[in-house]
Amino acid sequence: MMGDEGAELMGKSMKDIGNLGSEEDVDHYGCTSWCNFEYYELDFGWGKPVWVSNVAVDGDVLMNFIILIDTRCDRGIEAWVTLDEQEMNILEQDPDLLALASLDPSPLQI
Repeated sequence: MMGDEGAELMGKSMKDIGNLGSEEDVDHYGCTSWCNFEYYELDFGWGKPVWVSNVAVDGDVLMNFIILIDTRCDRGIEAWVTLDEQEMNILEQDPDLLALASLDPSPLQI
């Protein structure tokens, strides 16, 4: 995963995964957990991170994907969720979710 070849390989792998469920009649969702990896304890010489996030990839490679990660203050779990606009609107209106979660909180407060 080091160097330019690593990023290129990761992008290709993500596209291949996306193609697995690209048939019109197939709904697919991916999920991964980055919990307990202690990303907020990493220090490369300029201090510990204020906020950890996933890598940005152009297109819909990460569509229908959920990434779970510990919050900076260890008071919860942050969920990065990518859905199409219609499904995201439904999720954002779900009363059960809204009772338990904060949508788009500031990374400085979590």
